[in-house]
Amino acid sequence: MRPTITTITTEHVDLLSGKDFSETVKDLTAELGKASTEKLMDRLASSQSWEAYAGECADFAGRSNLIEVGYLNWGRVLSLSGTPMKAACFIVGNPLTAQKLLGAGGPQVGLYLPTKLLVFEDAEGAVHVSYDKFLPIMAPFGVAALNQVAGAIDSVLDKLATAAVD
Repeated sequence: MRPTITTITTEHVDLLSGKDFSETVKDLTAELGKASTEKLMDRLASSQSWEAYAGECADFAGRSNLIEVGYLNWGRVLSLSGTPMKAACFIVGNPLTAQKLLGAGGPQVGLYLPTKLLVFEDAEGAVHVSYDKFLPIMAPFGVAALNQVAGAIDSVLDKLATAAVD
């Protein structure tokens, strides 16, 4: 069986923070709600309707309307091996937004959910917040409704990252 291969490109956004690493992480975290993927999936399994589940997900969301569903302390990983580094990867999403993306684009867009933001300090001590835009990733699917939702997600990610660095 021959695989179907599609080239997916994106636009990578890198914002420079005017704050130190800890403050940038703190300000990013302040915009996010928090719930583990296990908690979200447990609630999904026990929900009797979409409306009930949607209400619970809305309760988990932060000011940005996003939920931190995972956190990877890449800086600690490398620091343990002898190379000091500050880098934190936030895995963020919202099942309500995922429902819109999946509804518009089909199951194949699920590969790109949830998304990630990376906060890191470079070799010169500057702090960055980086993420990849959704619209360029979704555009190859050729679905106008999907592009509309992806563009809205890009706006949310931009506001979230800007709130962390300003």
